[in-house]
Amino acid sequence: MGALKGTGPLFLVLLVACLLLCASTHGPRYQKFLRQHHDNPRTNAGRDYCGAMMQRRGMARPCKDINTFIHASQAQLRSVCREGGTPYKGMRRSKRPLAVTTCELRRTQGARCIYRSHAASRYIVIVCDHAVGPPVPGIKHIYWNGRG
Repeated sequence: MGALKGTGPLFLVLLVACLLLCASTHGPRYQKFLRQHHDNPRTNAGRDYCGAMMQRRGMARPCKDINTFIHASQAQLRSVCREGGTPYKGMRRSKRPLAVTTCELRRTQGARCIYRSHAASRYIVIVCDHAVGPPVPGIKHIYWNGRG
């Protein structure tokens, strides 16, 4: 027991650091990112995937012009902010393409948003919290296709 004497403050610091890390990983900004951009496995929403998902996720009042859902695990998304990504214009670009579905508003029909859906495999560029934390909603989410 004597060997552990004095480790109390160190243990407390490590515990606080862990709690802060866990809080940032599951904080409100990360949860918003997941709500707006994460769907894994891809939800079977029938022919109108985008219309159904935008409605379910609260992005259809008013109609959001464009949104991309990423069909990768949360661990894969978080890894883009670390070893699975590279720096790209102050954000992080995935090292490999991920499955995504992009929903683009075509028109409105009464109160209903009509979206065009496009599924593809793309490199993603995301804003990360403190450059190495989990993805968070930013001013701009860029989904890069490898050109330019």
